[in-house]
Amino acid sequence: MPTRASAQQPLEDFLAGARRTNSDLQAAVATIEQQEGESLAVLGRALPSLTARGVYTRNEFEVRLDPSSFLGSAAPVGGPAQSFIIQPLNQFDATVQLDVPLIDLAAWRRVTAQYAAERAAHRRADVTMTDVQMQVARNYYQLVGSRSLRQSAERTLEAALTNLSLTETRRVGGVATDLDVNRAQAEVERAHLSISDAELTAALAGRALRTLTGVAPTDAARSESDDLHAERPLIEWEQSVTEIPSVAAAAELRRGSESTATAARFALLPSLSAGAQGRLTNATGFVGHQAIYVLTATLNWRLDVTSFGTIRSEEAAARLARVREGSARQAALDQIHESWSRISNGIAKSRAARAEALASTAAVERARERYREGAGTHFELVQAERDAYSAEVSRIQADADLSYARVALRLNASRPLVKETN
Repeated sequence: MPTRASAQQPLEDFLAGARRTNSDLQAAVATIEQQEGESLAVLGRALPSLTARGVYTRNEFEVRLDPSSFLGSAAPVGGPAQSFIIQPLNQFDATVQLDVPLIDLAAWRRVTAQYAAERAAHRRADVTMTDVQMQVARNYYQLVGSRSLRQSAERTLEAALTNLSLTETRRVGGVATDLDVNRAQAEVERAHLSISDAELTAALAGRALRTLTGVAPTDAARSESDDLHAERPLIEWEQSVTEIPSVAAAAELRRGSESTATAARFALLPSLSAGAQGRLTNATGFVGHQAIYVLTATLNWRLDVTSFGTIRSEEAAARLARVREGSARQAALDQIHESWSRISNGIAKSRAARAEALASTAAVERARERYREGAGTHFELVQAERDAYSAEVSRIQADADLSYARVALRLNASRPLVKETN
């Protein structure tokens, strides 16, 4: 792993801040909660349900059945007949109903599909986390590099001011010309511009980091050099491709689509359910009992053209999900390969940039010494300083790119951002 930057929070602090405050991650968490609720709702439709209901009814008329009205004067044995209340003025009804699905294969396959969608939401949240971490790492190393570049530009400014003072002194002595002084002044302004550019890049990267993570970077930073170690073989990074969030999410979506297609086929089969209802009422009617119960068993079978169309559609969706899973797997392998290759190339770039920066620094010292002694021209000194600054910019950029490439490889391969030990 790349080494940390001194006088600035490490990358892990910004990543932790992103996990706490990033809006994209919060939206992903809300999506997970939504899918969990959907899973519970789908499961509830496949499980038994209990319904309780109470009703009060105020009737305008009471309906009472008096046996004497159709028996006449003939009294029944045992005394006068009891009248029946068909509809009371104040009617109270209480019902409790239990519905139990006994056989419904399609419903349970829909439950399986929904749980796959819930797991896919978790994996998509991991994908979002990886994307946010990539953005954080990119801006972090851009900030570190721009601040290192600012320090280099400040050293260049100091050298340019020294050269300007020396050139003005030599002009007084008749050794340098006005053109040499103008060139020295131009180099001073060029150094000021380089500092301004570096400050702008640092300000934008710092703002992006604060927006992504909620953590404000400290003011000073100095990047340390990468040790240029080679990464483990590519095949070892590709072995964990199934654990990569994007691949795992595609696999869960494929499982969900296959379960949905199976549920569509199971919908052609009949379903069996049972029900039990208990009722309490003061409108007993001819039954004569205030408490009664009813048991039911329902066999339902439906066959129509819509069902066949749904089966065809869901099977096509399952095939599409399998194709997308394969594409996600190949894309993940390509990203790992690219990141691993960029590290190999970045090591070579950093090594070359460091050698060039070292040689350019020595060339500047030599050109400055020759200029002091009068053996070299001011143009040669200016050109050497420009080459040295360009070499330093290349070195800082190469080191920052290499550090980011190491982080990107671990994120793309779904590995922890820690230094592995063999």
